[in-house]
Parts: sequence; C-alpha cells; structure tokens
Amino acid sequence: MDLLLKYQEITTQCLPRIDFHIHTTWTDGAHSAKEMYERAVSCGLEKILFSEHARKTSGDWFHRFASEIRSLPESVCKAFVGVETKVVDFDGNLDCTPSIISDCDYVVASVHRFPGERGKITGVRNISQEEALDLEFRLSCLILENDDVDILGHPFGICYRRFRVKPDEEKTRFLIEKAAKAKVAFEINSYYHPNPWELINWCKEAGAIISLGSNAHNANDVGKIIRVLEGKEDCNPLES
Repeated sequence: MDLLLKYQEITTQCLPRIDFHIHTTWTDGAHSAKEMYERAVSCGLEKILFSEHARKTSGDWFHRFASEIRSLPESVCKAFVGVETKVVDFDGNLDCTPSIISDCDYVVASVHRFPGERGKITGVRNISQEEALDLEFRLSCLILENDDVDILGHPFGICYRRFRVKPDEEKTRFLIEKAAKAKVAFEINSYYHPNPWELINWCKEAGAIISLGSNAHNANDVGKIIRVLEGKEDCNPLES
C-alpha cells in the first residue's frame, strides 16, 4: 500500500498522475491492455492499475493477463496488476481465489450487486432507495474487514448509478473512517462519484488512503479522473 499512501494529500496543484481502475478486452473493455497502456502514456500518466474483473472461475486466463501486464514497459508509465472482485454475501466473501489474489499487486473489492441477484441487473427491482443504501453500506463495511482487500472500489456506486440516490454524509464518512482504520484505500471514481473533491476532502480529514480511478472501459476514458479533478471534464452524469 506504500504507493497509495503518498496520495493521501491531494490538491489541485498536486495531482498524482495515476488511474487505478482500468478494464480491457480481457473482460468487458473495448480496447486491449496495450492500447489502454499507450493511451495512459499519451495522457501523461505515471502509474496505472489494470483492475480486471475476475471471479473464482477466472483462473484459466487471469495469470496470462497478469503476465501481459507485467511485460509492459516501465520506463514512462508503470502498470500494476490488479483484480476487481465483488463481495458475494453478508459474510463478506469475495468472488475470487487465493491464487488470483496472490498474482495481484492490488486487490479492488466492490459491491456490484446485492446477494441473491442473478443475471444482468437493470433498474431497481423491488428494492427501495433506502434499502439500497443500507445494503450497500453493510456490504462495504464487510469488504473493509477483509484482509485481502487493498482498495474499496467505487463506494456506493450502485446507489449513485443504479438507484440514483446520493448516500448521506454520515454513512459516507463512516466508511471513510473505517477504511482509514483498516488501511484500505477509499476509491474516488469519476464514473460513479458526482463530487470527487468532496470525497477527497473527507478522506483527508479522516487520514484515509485515497485511490483515484476512472472505471475506464475504453481508451478515451483512461485518466478521466485526473481531467475531472483538473476541471477539464465533467463527471459522468447519473443514469436517468
């Protein structure tokens, strides 16, 4: 976590040139790892994390993915191997294997759906906004108690994007403070979070480690979180 620790103090005058949430054609991205890496270099990024989606059944390809990432040049931009895995139940278990985790530089754990949901999830089903906030909060707390996790991925992302509700400040600050105590990085993501600077300031107040990500699934979005923080681009609007 040493790399992320130094990004705790972030200002408009001192923005780390990183993007720690990138996906490729290894899963659901539009461009290859090489293309995403080249875009990162052209954007002036210095460090990136390929946080590829993986499940317990992904062992047949994940190690080949990791080998490709580690073969990328390091002289201009350093690429790290990561996994974005999801929490699957209210015991805090992750949909990942020790073998995959051991092959990673950083493990990102996210709430992608609620336990029991299957298939492609759209809309709100029969879950209210209040219930969604409670469920995602509980699952995020469990993620922060898992020793394998380095980064809490896009906190309250389901609530922001799927349920179109902003979590209250109290719950968000609680997660940030819990992340700080656990020494797990709190991700601030330009795809999910409409007010990144607010979250950064709360993280700084709590002494929490910060990870910056774009949820980039195509080359154009690589480094977007930095451009948003610089005021050069807007965050993605919440889904209507």
